Amino acid sequence: MKKILLFMAGVFASITTYSQTIKTDSLKSLKPQAGNFSTELNFNPFNGQLKLNNSLNQVKVRYFVNSSVALRLGFNLSKKDSTSNFNNPYGVNSSFYNDSRHTTTYGVNFGFEKHLAGTRRLSPYIGADVYYAKKSSNQTIVNNQSTTTVSGGWLSYSYNGNATIQTVQENGYSRYGVNLISGFDFYIAPHFFFGYEFGFDLSKKNYDNVNVTVTGQGSGNNNNSNSTVSAFNFGTNLMNGIRLGYNF
Repeated sequence: MKKILLFMAGVFASITTYSQTIKTDSLKSLKPQAGNFSTELNFNPFNGQLKLNNSLNQVKVRYFVNSSVALRLGFNLSKKDSTSNFNNPYGVNSSFYNDSRHTTTYGVNFGFEKHLAGTRRLSPYIGADVYYAKKSSNQTIVNNQSTTTVSGGWLSYSYNGNATIQTVQENGYSRYGVNLISGFDFYIAPHFFFGYEFGFDLSKKNYDNVNVTVTGQGSGNNNNSNSTVSAFNFGTNLMNGIRLGYNF
């Protein structure tokens, strides 16, 4: 009888200890701790889009210095090339035409987040970002004996019957600014969260001058622009859809 009582007491102690462990784990915060990294994508359920984070289409990584302070780093790099050819080497009116276009865009931002108390799942935060982005564009047009070199953008031509209309595409620029942010992370499970973010943006974009140089036949038609065009932005901005992310 004594052995049975001792056995039942042991079972009861084990069950009590296990239950206490489960209860403790259920109260444990799901939020990241010092040394954790996180990254995320943006999901827009209204149009089915899944994109990289923020308006600059950047890859964003966060490093948690501790459970309440995180450093933010975002970057992007893209390149776009296109070439069109027309070649008619036969006959007395032989012709050759090549239009080669190139553009490269890169950007980087750096900032911090201060996470507030929230709950074991909800982590609201405030913070700030500074960022810089650069886009460069150039074009080379070879038309028989004439070569046109364009820097600062792409030129496109259209005709209305009486005149040739010239428009600038993929205009190069430099952009810089600061963004005050506020948002939240809500942890569905350990290391997995969704959230939203909005900010107050102060930025300036300086567009590159479009310079045109013609060599060969028609080389007297050079057009070098020295005008300065810029745009200033001041106001609120929203992220594109819901943030989906994970910590590691």
